[in-house]
Amino acid sequence: MADDSTESSNEGFTRITPLAINLTANSSPESATKPKTSLKHSPLIWLGLGVLLSSSLVVVFLLPNWVSVPEVKPAAQTSSATPAPQAARQISNKDAVSPWEKAQESRLRKETQDILSQMLEAQKVLSKKGVELWAGEDYALAMQYAATGDEKYNLRDFANSRVEYEKALAIFSRLVEEMDVVFETTMEKGKQALAEGNAAAAMEAFQLALAIDAIDRAANIGRTRAESLDEVMALIEKGDKLLDLEQFEEARQSYQQALALDGYFDAAKQKIAEADRRILDREFNKYMSAGFAAMEKQQFIQARKSFNEARRLKPRSAEARAALEQTRHKLTTININALLAAARTLETQEKWHEAMAKYSAALELDSSLAEAQQGRQRTELRGKIHDRLEQILARPKRLYDPKVYAETVAFQNKLSALANPGPVLSRQLASLRKYLDKALTPVDVTLQSDNLTLVTLRKFGELGFFVKKNLSLRPGKYVAVGIRRGYRDVRVEFTVDPEQNRQIVTVQAAEKIALGS
Repeated sequence: MADDSTESSNEGFTRITPLAINLTANSSPESATKPKTSLKHSPLIWLGLGVLLSSSLVVVFLLPNWVSVPEVKPAAQTSSATPAPQAARQISNKDAVSPWEKAQESRLRKETQDILSQMLEAQKVLSKKGVELWAGEDYALAMQYAATGDEKYNLRDFANSRVEYEKALAIFSRLVEEMDVVFETTMEKGKQALAEGNAAAAMEAFQLALAIDAIDRAANIGRTRAESLDEVMALIEKGDKLLDLEQFEEARQSYQQALALDGYFDAAKQKIAEADRRILDREFNKYMSAGFAAMEKQQFIQARKSFNEARRLKPRSAEARAALEQTRHKLTTININALLAAARTLETQEKWHEAMAKYSAALELDSSLAEAQQGRQRTELRGKIHDRLEQILARPKRLYDPKVYAETVAFQNKLSALANPGPVLSRQLASLRKYLDKALTPVDVTLQSDNLTLVTLRKFGELGFFVKKNLSLRPGKYVAVGIRRGYRDVRVEFTVDPEQNRQIVTVQAAEKIALGS
């Protein structure tokens, strides 16, 4: 905000005289150390202005009522000594400024200074972002508007000064908004120049980006890459020539040197991949040629070794797979056919484990043999079925358990879907059906009691009081409980077995409980 100097006129008013200022220029050390007097920091001046305003109001509104209108006399008769009240009314108002005008001028000056403050803040931001490098003309035009605003301000033409400052502020604000877009656009130009191998253009772009944001990581990396771009491109060109000469390892080394200088250079990575592919092709072709040469000499083991090396280099190579298949066929045909024949014979005899061993041996010679794979899966499954049936038939009483019985029935149902079960499996299934039928056949059981004990049979129900009761029960384990007042409860566990004659089970509470216990 500009400071005002004050001086007292002989009319009794305080006259404000503007100082000559340049609000857009840089402050010098002398101006920084020179003492300033401002209305904002001087209480005496504020007091004086208050007194002045009060005096003016008294003169305008009250004084006419206090002083009588003087008699008007001809000019020739007028005395040279004019009375004080009349002299005050005849003072020229040429340089006088009313309080209202002063207030309006102060408001306009304050608004102008607010705009100036915003303008200077935006200009400060732009000056730190290298604005003269990317928007020099617009920035210069804005500075011209600012300078014109300064001139108007010094002449106390605050209205036009404000207009000029607003023009400058509009340009500065637009440039601040465009700054990020300019930065991103410049970064893209730099990246494109790097990809095209144009070191000068890349350096220019990243230098401009760093002028906007000196600590941006990508811009700093870009400048570093631009510094080494010429050397990187020379190494890439050298590698390309070596690649054309089929010196693949040397070409790869040159590409790696380029990548060591610029780890972000995607073209170098692609060139390295190309060199690796050429090296791989060369090695693959070498092993394939050696394999076919060995096959012509009937050296099938050596041929298979070479083809396996080729397939290791290129696992998806159809050529290598076909060559290996041909080699395996010639090398193992006799052994495989003998093993498969033996396995098929063992299957007809339902010797599943022995047959599975033959199929496994065949697969050791050729793991891709479909017949051996299917035969091993089939014989392994049939071997498991055979073993499980043998376990069930060895312990038929386990079928008396309802859970085991249900699982066995489900297993039997699955086996019924097998085609050509064979004599061994047929005998097993027949024995299984026999045991399952026994597990369902009720057995006569006689329960005895003393007609004083209340008998309950678990899984059956309450039987009441009786001396003898005949029941038909499925084979399995049962628990009978007897209760009699004054006697200790009795629990009897028994198993119903169809292989036994009629079973007699006694359930009675005979142990009397002593008094007080």
